[in-house]
Amino acid sequence: MRKDISIISAALLVLLVAAAVISAGCTGNTDTTGPETVTPTPAATADVTPAPTDAAPSQTPAENSPALSGNGDVNTTVALAKGVHLLTFTQDTPEKSTVSVMTETDAIMIPNAYNATVAEQSMKDGAYYWTQAFMVQEDATADVQVTTTGNWTLDFSFPQQINGIVPQTFTGAANKATPFFQINAGTYNFSIKAENNDVIAVHLMDFSGNDILKKDSQMPLAFHRGAYDGVVTVQINESSNYLFNVMCDGNWTVSVAEA
Repeated sequence: MRKDISIISAALLVLLVAAAVISAGCTGNTDTTGPETVTPTPAATADVTPAPTDAAPSQTPAENSPALSGNGDVNTTVALAKGVHLLTFTQDTPEKSTVSVMTETDAIMIPNAYNATVAEQSMKDGAYYWTQAFMVQEDATADVQVTTTGNWTLDFSFPQQINGIVPQTFTGAANKATPFFQINAGTYNFSIKAENNDVIAVHLMDFSGNDILKKDSQMPLAFHRGAYDGVVTVQINESSNYLFNVMCDGNWTVSVAEA
């Protein structure tokens, strides 16, 4: 079978590694487009400014929360159910890291690096952490490769869900996946700001794990190098629950509001 792999993850890997030296991605894509601040829950996410609530998620995924731990580079396997997973990577020190998840149908590679000026802002229970959501197309025993230094833990769970609707604002530092929240069909402005960073990418994922695309480009921001402060207008064709995957080595803020 053909394996799908996110090109942006490979590009980010190169640039995030470079950023780490200077300062110290996804499967199942579907084109559905046209043309921190409450206390985080135990499922590590970016902070979210709550909005009026509506529309509870339409399904409750089965529990599947495998966990791994190690020191330095490790190759291992883990059983993953079909669907969306939240990867939470925790370290004793803010080292650059890459996690790869490979199945017969999926190839996910997610790099992370901390800009030295913001690393302390990405901590939980005294440890540095980052998160990212991804999808596997079928139940599988996945090959997992961790590339880093020092002690680490790696947990797989389902992303947090909030009973919120647009408008929403999320803030954070380093790689983070936001909670799922409701976006109804319509046209929306996505405001994105990044600073103290070398790279920034913001990808919108639906409840099934599909990235929102426009002409094969992940929306609302496939990739940008350097600081960013802009607004991207996106047509959402299907009312559903969505989350943001933010890949960044600095501080970031992402907001969504009706256009």
